[in-house]
Amino acid sequence: MSFSHKKLYVIFPAAGSGTRMKSDKNKLLMEVGSIPVIDRTLTAFRKFADESGIELHSILVVSPGKTEEWASYIKDRDYASIVDTITEGGDTRTKSVGNGVSSLSDPDFPVPGPDDAVFIHDAARCLIDSDSLLRCLEAISDDGTDVCVSGVKTKNTIKMVKSGTTFVESTPDRDLLYEVQTPQCFKYSVLKECYERAQTDGFEATDDTALAEHYGYKVRIIEGSYSNIKITTPEDIVIAEALLKNMQ
Repeated sequence: MSFSHKKLYVIFPAAGSGTRMKSDKNKLLMEVGSIPVIDRTLTAFRKFADESGIELHSILVVSPGKTEEWASYIKDRDYASIVDTITEGGDTRTKSVGNGVSSLSDPDFPVPGPDDAVFIHDAARCLIDSDSLLRCLEAISDDGTDVCVSGVKTKNTIKMVKSGTTFVESTPDRDLLYEVQTPQCFKYSVLKECYERAQTDGFEATDDTALAEHYGYKVRIIEGSYSNIKITTPEDIVIAEALLKNMQ
């Protein structure tokens, strides 16, 4: 499928506290293979846009009070042209992404059309690959898909425990379980509706597509990549560098 003359919008949540990294340095500025995490992530999207002929616009959602600092950091980077807006996040993921969604309708921003694709991608998932992005864009460009998410089948057996205890209640069929990643992908009109309703209802979710599920939309899982890990702990840096060597 050709995506020439089409647009893609991306919201990059980057406002996490990073407490599990146990470092004074922002985890997005920590290096994987001598390149900062944030640089790898945004470069991957710029590369995808260049390869696919897509007009890509993005919003970076950062910690409160850090917009000028991030603007200064990004301005001279090769990927600077894809970052249209830097906005402040909130104290939860839903509020942070919600601020990003609100920025999509800012009159100074190239506002998406109702059926335009909007991806939400964790800035800390720096090993995202073009093939995964293409599969997601192909899926959300399908008239029958309003919401989809990149994911991989769970490799391990999962146990459900009784609430408040450590006693096993059931063992779900592993073939029916997926580990969801990002990007999480929406048609713009659906994304806007979900976040506006969540704000009104005070509904919070740690997963963006959970909002769509909550409001009655069917969510489709698209094949992701096991290498698309999220940099959260010091061990993740080591794992990412090992994965990177295998990818090169």
